[in-house]
Order: sequence, then C-alpha cells, then structure tokens
Amino acid sequence: MSRTLAGVLAGMFLLAFACGAIAGIPDPDQSSVTMMDTSGDGMATCPSLDGEAYSSLKITAKRSDTTPIQGIPYNSFFFLVTGGDVNFSHVTAETDVNGEILFDVDDNECIVGDVTIEAQIYTVVLNDSDVLSCNCYDINEDGGVGAQDFSLFVSDYGTSATRSDFNWDGGVGAQDFSLFVSHYGH
Repeated sequence: MSRTLAGVLAGMFLLAFACGAIAGIPDPDQSSVTMMDTSGDGMATCPSLDGEAYSSLKITAKRSDTTPIQGIPYNSFFFLVTGGDVNFSHVTAETDVNGEILFDVDDNECIVGDVTIEAQIYTVVLNDSDVLSCNCYDINEDGGVGAQDFSLFVSDYGTSATRSDFNWDGGVGAQDFSLFVSHYGH
C-alpha cells in the first residue's frame, strides 16, 4: 500500500472516530438511569399483580460536556438486572432532544428485596445504576397474602421494619395496615 493511500485511510479513520465521538458516544459519568414511579421511594407489589409498581425506566444520554445526545435508537440500549426478573419494552423509538428515552417496566411477577438496574448504551456501560427497593404484601413469600403474612405484619407494626412499610414513609402504621388489608387473600 502506498504511503499516500495509508495516510488518507488513517485520516479518514481519525475523522470518522472524531465525528462518532462528537455525534453520539455517551459519557458513562454524565449519563443516568432513573426508575420512575408514582408512589414514593420504593415499590409494593401483590401476588395478583395489582400493587403499586414502577411504571418506567428513563435513560438520559449525555456527552462529556453534558450536552444531551439525540437520536440513539432504542435497540442500542441494554440492561443488566440483578436481584430479580424485570423486563423492559421501549416507549419511545429514540432519545429525544434532552437525550432521554423511556422504557416501560413489564409487571410480570412479585419482586421482593432490592433489584439493581444497570444500563449500557452501545458498548458504553453507564456508571449510574438505580436500585428498586421492593416489598410484597406476601411477606413470607409463599405465593399468597394470608394469616402468616398478617402475623408478620403485626410483629412489624409500630416499628420501622422495611418489609412492612408499604407506603415508604419510614414506619409501619395505619396506612400500611390499610394497604395490607386491601391485598389480604390475594
């Protein structure tokens, strides 16, 4: 290969790489993962899947200079979920002018405990992750909300036990009891 051709190819490669970096490669430190819900800091679920739940996941893609990246298609996003089975389906086709894209959370099971969600855009793993703190009215995890769950709830009443704090206000009280009773028998 001639020296001129090699120089032209090297120049084209550098130009293509620079344009790609400017156009849409996200900075893992500037981009973010955010679970969105309507209830509070956690999620309470029911074995019959009628409990409150996170409704969507928002990913914000930004360059290192914090400018948003528009136009990244939904199929360039990948998720690593640790601690549970959470599935996502895209709501928007690509990132908008704010660099944001929404994914629906498919509510398909009762999750208990902490679930960590990490995101990757193209091959870039974001340094941000979001942790869902999940409670289930089925406290003993036997597949239904019954007498044993009620006994566990009663032992938590008046404390700050996280597993029975269904409204996520920091304590187990009357509102939590009301929520628990509405799911009794499910």
